[in-house]
Amino acid sequence: MWSTLSARIRWLVLWATLPAVLLVVYQARAHRTDAIAAAEERALQTLQSVAGTQQRLIQNTRQFLQQLAAMPQVHDPSAPQCGRYLAEVLSLNATYVNIGVPRADGELLCNARPLKAPVNVANRPYFQQTISGRDFAVGSFQVDRAAQVASVNFAYPVIPPGTQEVVAAAVAVVSLEWWSRRLTDLGLPDGAVARVSDPDGRVLARYPPDASELGAPFADAEFRALVLQTPQGQRQRYRPDGAPELVVFQPLIEAGGKPVATMSLAVPLDDLYAAANSRMWTEMAFLLGGLVLSFAVAQVGVRRGVMRPLRRLMHATDELAEGRYVSRVPATGLQELTELGRRFDRMALTRQKAEAELRQSEENLAITLLSIGDGVIATDAQGRITRMNVVAERLTGWPLAQAMGQPLPEVFRIINTGTREPQVDPVQLVMDRGQVVALSNHITLQARHGAEYHIADSAAPIRNSQGQIVGVVLVFSDVSESYRVRRKLEDNEARFRTLTALSSDWYWEQDAQFRLTHVEGRADDRLVQEAALHMGKTRWELAAPGMSDALWEEHRALLERHQEFRDFEFERRDQQGCSYWVSISGTPVFDEDGVFCGYRGVGKDISARKRDENELRIAAIAFESQEGMIVTDADTLILRTNRAFSRITGYNADEVVGRRTSLLASGHHDKAFFDAMWASLASTGEWKGELWNRCKSGEVNLHFMAITAVTDQHGVLTHYVATLNDITQRAAAAREIEHLAFYDPLTHLPNRRLMMDRLQQAFATSARAGLQGALLCLDLDHFKTLNDTLGHDMGDVLLQQVAQRLTACVREGDTVARLGGDEFLVLLEDLGALATDAAEQAQMVGEKILAALNQPYQLASHHVHSTTSVGAVLFSGQAQTVEDVVKHADLAMYAAKTAGRNGIRFFDPRMQAAVTARAALENDLRTALEQGQFTLHYQVQVGCGKHVVGAEVLIRWNHPARGMVPPFEFIPLAEETGLILPIGLWVLQTACSQLRRWQDHPATADLQLAVNVSARQFRQADFMEQVVAVLRQTGARPDRLKLELTESLALDNVDDTIAKMNALRALGLRFSMDDFGTGQSSLSYLTRLPLDQLKIDQSFVRNIGIQHTDALIVQTIIGMAQSLGIDVIAEGVETEAQRAFLERHGCTLWQGYLFSRPVPIEALEQRLHSGLGWQVSS
Repeated sequence: MWSTLSARIRWLVLWATLPAVLLVVYQARAHRTDAIAAAEERALQTLQSVAGTQQRLIQNTRQFLQQLAAMPQVHDPSAPQCGRYLAEVLSLNATYVNIGVPRADGELLCNARPLKAPVNVANRPYFQQTISGRDFAVGSFQVDRAAQVASVNFAYPVIPPGTQEVVAAAVAVVSLEWWSRRLTDLGLPDGAVARVSDPDGRVLARYPPDASELGAPFADAEFRALVLQTPQGQRQRYRPDGAPELVVFQPLIEAGGKPVATMSLAVPLDDLYAAANSRMWTEMAFLLGGLVLSFAVAQVGVRRGVMRPLRRLMHATDELAEGRYVSRVPATGLQELTELGRRFDRMALTRQKAEAELRQSEENLAITLLSIGDGVIATDAQGRITRMNVVAERLTGWPLAQAMGQPLPEVFRIINTGTREPQVDPVQLVMDRGQVVALSNHITLQARHGAEYHIADSAAPIRNSQGQIVGVVLVFSDVSESYRVRRKLEDNEARFRTLTALSSDWYWEQDAQFRLTHVEGRADDRLVQEAALHMGKTRWELAAPGMSDALWEEHRALLERHQEFRDFEFERRDQQGCSYWVSISGTPVFDEDGVFCGYRGVGKDISARKRDENELRIAAIAFESQEGMIVTDADTLILRTNRAFSRITGYNADEVVGRRTSLLASGHHDKAFFDAMWASLASTGEWKGELWNRCKSGEVNLHFMAITAVTDQHGVLTHYVATLNDITQRAAAAREIEHLAFYDPLTHLPNRRLMMDRLQQAFATSARAGLQGALLCLDLDHFKTLNDTLGHDMGDVLLQQVAQRLTACVREGDTVARLGGDEFLVLLEDLGALATDAAEQAQMVGEKILAALNQPYQLASHHVHSTTSVGAVLFSGQAQTVEDVVKHADLAMYAAKTAGRNGIRFFDPRMQAAVTARAALENDLRTALEQGQFTLHYQVQVGCGKHVVGAEVLIRWNHPARGMVPPFEFIPLAEETGLILPIGLWVLQTACSQLRRWQDHPATADLQLAVNVSARQFRQADFMEQVVAVLRQTGARPDRLKLELTESLALDNVDDTIAKMNALRALGLRFSMDDFGTGQSSLSYLTRLPLDQLKIDQSFVRNIGIQHTDALIVQTIIGMAQSLGIDVIAEGVETEAQRAFLERHGCTLWQGYLFSRPVPIEALEQRLHSGLGWQVSS
């Protein structure tokens, strides 16, 4: 069935349509799956929307009941006003159908709606849970006995202030009508059914409504088991009537971690399945119709367009194969078959034409071979002769008839003319190399009849159309006469070259225009090879360093006069840029008619001679160089010196020549020194080193000398040559540089570099010997103050006296170093094997140092005292590094300063832990701002009648690993590191942005925010510009912003502080003095500051009623503020008694836990707008 082309085309059509069938089926299934997925998505969105509404309702109800339980009106449920209050609250809130406050025993006496009969809810689970658990509880769906509607109840315990007893429960009732309204708004698909069921599977609500299902278990047992066993999910199933449907279910309300109500949604799938199946069958019908039509069209097209033209082409091919004349193939059928027919016609025509040309070529080749003057022999690939011309027959002595089929070496016998050895078969050479081969000029052909001919021979491959070698053709000629003439010329040239080589390096020729035409010499001569590159150029066209235009003109004039010249010397450069010297001689050449033809001559390379001359000249100059030089004989008798020697030693040449070098001896070197020097000269022939010599003036100077022993060609010592340089000053400078590199220039004590080196050595020694050592770090107390008062020159004198006293306090083997400034290190070694003994000795040395440095100092006319703080650390060289020990000593020294100065402290590992923890906290603090870890809390400030007048902004740091970091841990660190500047700016920007948001609401538009500003932040030169920029960017009202400053601002640069405050107050900002009474501010400075408010520190407020002195301080501050016309606010108010005391004495602004803890902005705004306990006041 596959043997014919037409059958294969039909199968190809069938297979081509198969993917389309599979695609239709796949798309139908995909449409069906997508429709079901979309139905699931819509169902889940419906459930989540209803569940979300329910969750928001529960959260709002919890907050509502929490606030209601805090109201005094409900603390006594038996009182008549309780019900009236609830009725008023219910009339303002449409969310709830009823509100009640049953007592702890369940009796409902306080209800928003009138009761038709007594109601007791003690048996209700939600009521029992809120009374016993003292927390918010959610009930099941039920029919409320007070409101008589299907509903769900929520409860919160009522606990009056000052008692821990639960006296009642605040209960809110929510109707199920919201659920039906929500489903109506969402618009369920046709046929969909939504139900709410309780934990036992009873239907509490249904949409669309069906009274027959309410209160009864699910009629479908499978559906009921599915909802009860799996609290949340989705499932496709078949209903009892066989119809498919999608079921989605989710808990609607949970209490105690368990669902108390579940919502389920059943969506029918029959319409979805029917639509998908209908679409699939429609597409299949269209596809099958197209398939039948394609088969019919393909059958007709193949018969007419393919099969008929192919039969005609096959017939024409048969005729061509049999050699008959082929007529043109008719141009019918498909385009490709028509083109194939045209190409077949061209191929047949080309073949017939090629056969005719081949016959003509054979005739032409025969004529050529007969007429050519050289011998020609052709062979096949195996080297057998296939053709010869007449010349080849004559030279080989073989007629063609006898040579045909013979191997080439039998007919074409060739030998080397000189050695008479047989030559390699040319056919073999061509077959091996695959290219034309030219044989040696010294080839002799031995003819069959005994004659010999000198021949010139070449062999070439014969290739077929595929490029394969199918034979070899040899072309050769008789060159016997020309060979004899050439040999005679070669002999003459050999004699000429011999004469040229004896007289010069090369031979050259020039034409009549003085252009170089020929160079001949040794083939390996570099200059001959270089000259060959200059053919066709004159000498003056080539680079010649040192030859001026005038010199070339002079040489050219000589040539133009056709005069002979000798030994013309000049310098050349080769291709690599290297210089060489040549000397040339030449004579003019004339022809037989006396016409000038050019020059010929010889040349020599004189570079070596020129180099020798240069070296002699340089040696003469070098001897008179800047270095002193002495030449002696083998017995050290001075033969010669130069002028530099006289300058260095003071001796003239005539004063030392003939004397021994020992006249320079200084006596500074012993016999061993000179023995080593002479031994080096004897073994290596040279010696270099430093030598103290005595000059003519008697001065002894340090000279650097290099002595070389000179021997003759037999190795016998003949002379000594020495050079010397005076390095006296350089050596002194080197010693000075070394001292500056390792010693402190002021105190002449070792510096840090030398101390670290000695400490490293002490480590190694301690580790080997097992002995303890100690390092003391000293820092002078209040040294900066002394520098500022007496001047730095007196400070330097003090440091010098301290260095002297320290050196006197330690042993000779110990090290005292100055690190810089007023900091010193003392290294104590060999303190024993036990750490306790070492610590005692270090303690004794430290106390000795303290006693010595506590003695008065006389600084010029000043009599001063100074103390020192000492830090000590022990080391043993084990598991320690030099850097760690120095760092530990430094930490101990700072611990001594912290402890009060003028003392000694030993290093405690807890110091390192504290430093490490502080460094980690600083690193985290640097990334906290950019990662958004800071947040602001707000603590309200309240006036009379508990009206909120504003809030103080307090920063909080919520670290991802540390949790909530207290401000007292990171604020001082931020101050110290300067990070308080970007943090403070962020706080100011965030607070002003909040003020701007409050401005849009009448209830909060007049609230103030107090922002703490550190002294470092306020003292910035551009602080005012920063504040103005923030106000402009955020749009906040300046009069709503209050900046809280610390008392430390009143102690430093008061005039600048007042100027900044006045400038900012002119914009409308207000200022408050924070933590007043805890600092050391002057009252006179305080009266000058443009303050609007004083804040009494919480440490005084907390002790009101406990310490009489703190109460008096509070009264004093209030009275002082009133006399200055400044508002006063108290922070840290925690009890009503404290507030009442403050109000009695005139302080009517308060802040503290009595009113609110610092809370996030969301909690603050919720409390502000709830209407419970606060009223906003302007």
